[in-house]
Amino acid sequence: MRTYLGLFLLATFFTVLITPAVRRLGRWLRAYGQVRDGGEERQIPRLGGLAIMLAGLATWGVLLLVPNDVRAQFLSEWRTFVILLVPGAVVLFVGAYDDMVSVSPRQKLIVEALAAGMVWWAGFRIVQLPVLGYAIRNPLLSFLLTLFWIVAVTNSLNLIDGLDGLAAGIAFFVTLSVFVVSLIQGTHFVSILTIVLAGALLGFLRFNFSPATIFLGDSGSLFLGFVLATLAVRTSQKSSTLLAIVVPFVAFGLPLLDTSLTVVRRFLNGRPLFVADQDHIHHRLLQNRLRVQPAVLGLYALAALFSLGSLLIIQSTGSLIALVAVLAGVSGWFLTAGLRYEELSELNDYVARAMQSQRRVLANQILIRKAARQLEEAASLEGSWQILTSVVEALDFDGLSYRLAPRPNGPAPVLFPWSRDGKGNPNHDWSLSIPLRAGDKALGELQLWRTLNKGRLLFQFSSLLDTLIPPFEGQLKRRFDAEGATVAVAQNVPRGSALQANLLANGGKG
Repeated sequence: MRTYLGLFLLATFFTVLITPAVRRLGRWLRAYGQVRDGGEERQIPRLGGLAIMLAGLATWGVLLLVPNDVRAQFLSEWRTFVILLVPGAVVLFVGAYDDMVSVSPRQKLIVEALAAGMVWWAGFRIVQLPVLGYAIRNPLLSFLLTLFWIVAVTNSLNLIDGLDGLAAGIAFFVTLSVFVVSLIQGTHFVSILTIVLAGALLGFLRFNFSPATIFLGDSGSLFLGFVLATLAVRTSQKSSTLLAIVVPFVAFGLPLLDTSLTVVRRFLNGRPLFVADQDHIHHRLLQNRLRVQPAVLGLYALAALFSLGSLLIIQSTGSLIALVAVLAGVSGWFLTAGLRYEELSELNDYVARAMQSQRRVLANQILIRKAARQLEEAASLEGSWQILTSVVEALDFDGLSYRLAPRPNGPAPVLFPWSRDGKGNPNHDWSLSIPLRAGDKALGELQLWRTLNKGRLLFQFSSLLDTLIPPFEGQLKRRFDAEGATVAVAQNVPRGSALQANLLANGGKG
């Protein structure tokens, strides 16, 4: 343990020593980032990732000179170190090039994917699914999940790098979490790498915390995100428990939450995913009139809570794991609610309206099914008509009429036995006619009408045609004969009823 402490302090010392030189290099290369301090805009060098990498290499080099068990563990996996360092360096130099000149988001994404593919090919692979505990034996699925995890974490740390010291501080807490997990799991190689990175990050914060004199830059945020994501995969591989996979996911909770919100917001806004905006979590805190230092310290506290929660999961009971998951979810919910994202507020209202309308749709669908069964059991045509009109009224139509089949000696009688205003007058904005048939014989048609100034119909229209109308059509088939359709209807309706009078008045002589 003393060796780990020594590596931590040595990495801190080397970073404090190297960072001023890298800062001067950044100024010489004019690799500047812009920051507004009050009304004045300052130019800050952005090659901080280079300082962290050089300090780490120097510390690991010193370790090779110390003959002990930690050095032996490090030497036993030197090939793994090279495999990790090469794609990590590729990601760092692409980020540094972006700091100095410019690289499009798509180009950076391609390089990150290639680097992730390299480490997967070298054996750094996700072999279980979090939560489900499903062992992954399909190489393609393992490749896609590993690629997604590494690229997502790499960019999540990059996206949250928007305030002085924010990304470096969050990476510090995540690195300590991965260190403790690897130490408990006995993955000493990962412990050596992460304790050195933690020391380097602490030393870098001396220059990066507000007011910053050097930024982490894409060189640092992409490099750290890539290395930490890969080491988390390595830790999960060396453990037989599912917890080792869940722990890194919880530790990265804050940057992953910010990335998820970014994706959702831009999707809802119809904006390209790779177009930058000023609505990240840290931007929202500043818009709520927090100063930079309190905002960063508040996010440090939240990152520390996520890291602590990830450590509590190790060798825990199922109830404690569930408690940590619930607390993490509640913390994320309160944070996003307090930031008052317009996109999320509108999405919440939209879902609420959709849920309410879907309940109405379900109720109307049930109503149609019940009415269809009642129509099948109805003893008379008039009873069927009453059932039909009550359903049509409940479905928010304004009127229903029945037109008899055309007769050879005159126009087809039109009846208006029901309308919402009780006048039987079809003043409407739109109508729908539904033909009724008995085989090749036309029985007539139903006409529904409705005004346009109402809300949308909350049922599946196909159910009206396929479920409700056929039983009523069956009643007509049983009442009509081929020669005297109108008379047949009148004779089967109770004597003296309004429907019989209308039928006889409009063609009972046929």
